[in-house]
Amino acid sequence: MFNLNEKIADWRREMLATGIKTPALLDELESHLREDVQQQIRSGSSEEQAFEAAVRRIGQAKALEAEFAKVTALKEPRERKLKLLCIMLSGLAYITPLALSAPKPWSRMNPTEQWIGLAAVALTVLSMFSGLFLHRFLPIIRDRRARTRVQFATFLPVMVWICVFAFALLPRVDLTVSQMTVLTLWAIAPLAVFGGLIFGLDEAARRNTSAIN
Repeated sequence: MFNLNEKIADWRREMLATGIKTPALLDELESHLREDVQQQIRSGSSEEQAFEAAVRRIGQAKALEAEFAKVTALKEPRERKLKLLCIMLSGLAYITPLALSAPKPWSRMNPTEQWIGLAAVALTVLSMFSGLFLHRFLPIIRDRRARTRVQFATFLPVMVWICVFAFALLPRVDLTVSQMTVLTLWAIAPLAVFGGLIFGLDEAARRNTSAIN
């Protein structure tokens, strides 16, 4: 005996097997499928006939997979360009105040402090763009939701460190202005490392998907 819910569950598993794993997309497709089935049943078709016709209309698994891949292929380059633009703007926002105020902050430092401070600046800027070359050493996480969870998990320790530095460490240390400047430059470097890691994980997944396709 034909069971509509079982057939829809089988159809959904077929969609999952083809690589369409986004819950929102699957839910939307299933909603359209059910609406089409109900509309045809009201028109006099049996459940089985309505289901088969609705599946043909909504598209077979391979056709849906190809269409989904096409949409993703168009979307990913735009997202990548936007992320690169954000990184570049973040780099400018970091460097510009230092450049505009130069050489005032550095003139108060001794040579050792200057070198340590410049090292922090260089590390921060390089870390922002590190995803462009570190992606080959990072794990490939194709599932977008899983990748986002990993990225969020790396963000938490960075925010904890920034809060500890700003509210617990900084008020308790007795340093000169130049020493405080150097310490602050190093304290915010993990934010850039985090940004590079986020982009690197996305880049690793993108390049792996491109290689497979």
